[in-house]
Amino acid sequence: MRCVWAAVAAVFCLVAVALPVSAQTSPGPAATTAAPEVPVLDRLKKAAATWEPTLNDVDKRLNRPLSGRDAETLDGLATRLRAVRDEAVLFRQAATDRLAETEKLIEALGPPPKEGEGEESKDMKARRQSYADLLGTWKSRQADIEVTAARAETLLNRISEIRRSTLVTSLFDPTPLPWMPDVLARGGPELLDGLLAIAASPVDWYQSGDQADRREAAFNAIGVWIILAGGTGWVVRWWMQRRFGRRPDIESPPYGRRLIAALAEATAEGIIPALVLGGMIAWITKTWTDDQGLFTRVMVSGLLNILLVLITRAVTRAALSPGLPSWRLTDHGDQQASKLAHIVVVLAMVVAVDRFITGIAVDMPPSDASTWIVSALFKLCEGLILIRLSNADLWGRPKPEEGTEDGAPKAQPLATPSQEDDEAKAGEGAFRLLLLLVRLSVMLVTVVGMMAGLVGYGRLGIFLIDGLLATCAILGAALVLRGLLHELIGVAVRWSWLRDRAGYEGPSLNKMKFWLQALFDPLLIVGVVMAASPSWGVPWRDVLDGTVTLLTGVTIGSVRISIVDIAVGILVFLVAMAITRVAQGTLQRKVLSQTGMDAGVRHSLTAVLGYVGLVTAAALAVGTMGIDLTNIALIAGALSVGIGFGLQNIVNNFVSGLIILVERPVKVGDWVIIGSHEGLVKRISFRATELETFTQASVVIPNAEILSSPFTNLTLRNRLGRIDVSVLVIMNSDTRKVRDLLLEIARAHPQVLTLPAPWVVLKAFADTGLEFEVRSYTSNVMNRGSIASDMRLEIDRRFREEGVVMPAPLRPIITPAAQTAVHPIPDDQAIQVLAPSVEERPVAEKTPLAEVKPVDVKKPSISGHSTPANDGR
Repeated sequence: MRCVWAAVAAVFCLVAVALPVSAQTSPGPAATTAAPEVPVLDRLKKAAATWEPTLNDVDKRLNRPLSGRDAETLDGLATRLRAVRDEAVLFRQAATDRLAETEKLIEALGPPPKEGEGEESKDMKARRQSYADLLGTWKSRQADIEVTAARAETLLNRISEIRRSTLVTSLFDPTPLPWMPDVLARGGPELLDGLLAIAASPVDWYQSGDQADRREAAFNAIGVWIILAGGTGWVVRWWMQRRFGRRPDIESPPYGRRLIAALAEATAEGIIPALVLGGMIAWITKTWTDDQGLFTRVMVSGLLNILLVLITRAVTRAALSPGLPSWRLTDHGDQQASKLAHIVVVLAMVVAVDRFITGIAVDMPPSDASTWIVSALFKLCEGLILIRLSNADLWGRPKPEEGTEDGAPKAQPLATPSQEDDEAKAGEGAFRLLLLLVRLSVMLVTVVGMMAGLVGYGRLGIFLIDGLLATCAILGAALVLRGLLHELIGVAVRWSWLRDRAGYEGPSLNKMKFWLQALFDPLLIVGVVMAASPSWGVPWRDVLDGTVTLLTGVTIGSVRISIVDIAVGILVFLVAMAITRVAQGTLQRKVLSQTGMDAGVRHSLTAVLGYVGLVTAAALAVGTMGIDLTNIALIAGALSVGIGFGLQNIVNNFVSGLIILVERPVKVGDWVIIGSHEGLVKRISFRATELETFTQASVVIPNAEILSSPFTNLTLRNRLGRIDVSVLVIMNSDTRKVRDLLLEIARAHPQVLTLPAPWVVLKAFADTGLEFEVRSYTSNVMNRGSIASDMRLEIDRRFREEGVVMPAPLRPIITPAAQTAVHPIPDDQAIQVLAPSVEERPVAEKTPLAEVKPVDVKKPSISGHSTPANDGR
């Protein structure tokens, strides 16, 4: 099955590479088959005839005064220029291909005969002249295409520059200072009159005598719609909350379940307002005419903004889930989530009032004084709320509790910190730094926007505050969309139908899920930038053009870098290597195994095929990326001179580092023993590898030394490892009982695997007893030390309960009678032997105190074993 999927991937790669070439070779929407040269040239001539007038017309319009450069006009001109540029790019590829074909034909004819070599036939001369004329024609057309594309790009840049200059001029155009007395004197009464007119508009509408019949019809229609929409919305709300909503009895739901519940809750909470208010807005917009006066605008704008507040509240409470922390989509605490939800709703209310008044102002054009007073007031309020949202107390991760529920300290892991833990800490630190930068940026932009409106740059303040609000809203929606896409990818990957047909499971499915998610994330980022760019004065088409240019190729000096070419080259390399691995497996299992060759010969042939496939894949990838091998040869020549003058060690370590990174005999996070050094691999660079010992010391080992000497990697393939615990019992112990106890202790440990199962061996007959060894496996060898310690403690406890005796170690005892004799005597017999040898002698024969050498007297330890009296422990 994997062979089939690898072949499908190869075909897909070839088709993906071939389709753009065929599309570029055949420009024009009507070209469905390979067209001969003459029609292509005719289409090129026809298209080129329209390029020059279009470019001239756009250039003429751009040279007009600023009054003719409004945003709509510039958008139309940019659209015309993009059409010319895109068509020129397509024909440029076709002209390049035809030019290469003509040069090959001329090269195939060879050079004309020299004098004295005979005269060339007329047919050959005519053909040579025809090809030469065609070559000149294509070169001329190619030059015209290049000029057209360059001119169109230049005009597009001029349009972008006009947009930027117009925007900057508008933003820094001074406005009235809202706090000046004269501005307040002019704008205050007008603002008050406007508010009174808005408040009186419903009364005026109701008291108008000629609207009685229409009022009654409106009330009847709105009442019926509220009943129908409210009832339907309540039923839908009840069903969605019951089917997909949160369930307090589920303590730890997965993220996908929380996301679905949040979407269901947001939809359920917003379905009734959306149906009721949305229906009312649609009915008013369709049935009411302009003769309703100000009240129509008040109703439509008011209902729209009320709907905005209600939907914002529903989405915020669904995501933050105040009161149900297990269903929360973020890492906020209960107090943080509650505060954040309230602040967001307040911000939505302030924005809704701002939008309402701005929309009403269309029907009663205010003066500059009242306009900028209202603008400064609302931007100041919105800015203060944004600053409150940026405070650290709302975004700092809640600290975990120090103890358990009963106040006892939590158990700490006995394993050595792994590389994953270090990477998690580093990732958390990077996240906090990024969050800090985002908060500081938001606060800085907010403060500038607030102050701009107060110091007479109201347009700048509106631009910054509104752009920031729109960006925050788009980012929030993008995060929800990202979670939904990731969850859909996870569901698709876990689909049993796909697993059965793809033949992948376990880690392979996780890798597939990761790469699919990694593919969608850049697309989502581009979409967010395109959606948010208009809020900052940048058209989304400019963002799209920049993204396409970045992907298709950026020229730096004489080097052209194309992300698409690099990605396709990497894909070609991976597909070629996959085919190579499949070919190796097929050769090893189905071909060579039937020949009766020696295993070493079969392995050598398979390895040769692998190296050939590697070289072929690299060559295909380099060719696809368009890398000039001449430049690489020059660099290699320069390096060879340096190597010859004393860079052997550096190059040796550099090449060894490349080999380590490719073959991966050592990876970051592995537990290795290199020479006399043991520890975890922290970093692998091109020159050396950094090893962190268990005493937190760093050892830097050159890469060449790692490859030139044998070493032990305890976690090369996986973290499975064996734990050996030796124990000594006295000679007359029951061996079966000891074996059963050791097996029971090993099997009872939670981190010891049941398969392979633990076993016990009688390792040796020692001088003082029987030496047993219990051997077991764990899934994480990093915990080997803590598991062995736990087992030894349990062995000591169980042996005491079961009466199994462990002998004391032998100690050398020097007696006064024979100071040069050393008698290995067990600790528990040392005092009994030494006391008679000293006390039974006469007093006169006793050695003076100064001549008596100290005796190693044993004191009984707490655990029952004897320890030296002067041990100091």
